[in-house]
Amino acid sequence: MKKWMLLLSLVLMIVIVNCGQAQAAEETATKDITFEELNDENVFIKQSRRGTCTLASSAMIMRRAAMLAGFENWEDITESSVGSVAWREGVGISWTFTYDGVTMTHDYVSSVEDLKKLLEEHPEGIVAYDSNKPHAIALTDYDAETDTFYCSDPAECCAKARVPVSEAIISLENVDVVWYVTSPSNLSAPVMAAAEANEAEENTEAQSVIPEIETAPVTSLDNLSHTELKLEMN
Repeated sequence: MKKWMLLLSLVLMIVIVNCGQAQAAEETATKDITFEELNDENVFIKQSRRGTCTLASSAMIMRRAAMLAGFENWEDITESSVGSVAWREGVGISWTFTYDGVTMTHDYVSSVEDLKKLLEEHPEGIVAYDSNKPHAIALTDYDAETDTFYCSDPAECCAKARVPVSEAIISLENVDVVWYVTSPSNLSAPVMAAAEANEAEENTEAQSVIPEIETAPVTSLDNLSHTELKLEMN
């Protein structure tokens, strides 16, 4: 009887511990990040030297993905730390790499519409690269109301912040390669602060009488032509 009691107690302890760990993981995964937190200037970084723009841009996007996933150690993601697994001197950044639980991979694009589609799927943003420049930026989001893309350009001559892409040193029309996060996946967009949420709700109610307008579908990324990539960058 005592053995059965001890065994039952052990099973109950294991169940309690596992439930506690699952609850903690769920709380971490569902932690809300506000738009302001995701775009705080401390999230963005500058490239340390000429040629590491893709590396710095990737680190910024990986930081944002880690924040949206609830990872508390997102600040550990830096150009240097990502470079330890993703960078080869004289060659450049890898096509696919993983650091601290965040995985990125590359793809090819042929239009600005492709970038819009990717940003819809990736609230953390994407790395946009112009292989002819060559230079890369962290493309953070797109505002459909104002038809404005936002980014953070790692070049020293640009602001260390989220700014309109018009302030970057590349044009999105020339972007032909992107990197984006594949894990963690299905991240939720940042939430608005309480004051902004109330204002948005009031604006929605005021405009509720305006009929909806159908929009044209965006271009698919399927069957895009591949181009050779020069990995030595500005």
